[in-house]
Amino acid sequence: MLDIFPKLKEMLHRRAGTLSGGERRMLAIGVGLMKKPKILLLDEITTDLAPIMVKTVLNKVVELRDRLKITIVLVEQYAKRALEISDKAYLLVSGRIRFEGKPEELLKNEELVKLYLGL
Repeated sequence: MLDIFPKLKEMLHRRAGTLSGGERRMLAIGVGLMKKPKILLLDEITTDLAPIMVKTVLNKVVELRDRLKITIVLVEQYAKRALEISDKAYLLVSGRIRFEGKPEELLKNEELVKLYLGL
């Protein structure tokens, strides 16, 4: 995991509670990956992160998917960026699937984008 998250190498001597939000996200993802899962669920991993850290964390998600060849289920508030890195998209509204398909198809649906994605 330290090869995937080299920044954490510098912090091995620190307690998790002293890490920044982005560092804690990397640690949590790393811990989740240590069991070598086939599927990794990441739920709102960018909540409360600075915009630059959001970009870093989501780029790392792409790297993990490509490098480890695992399926990642991403629940994310930054819908546009999440759709840009996704292979398949689901739009859930009040617990019901309103859309299922390719992310670019969802982005072309002006009604869904305006109503639910705020783009």
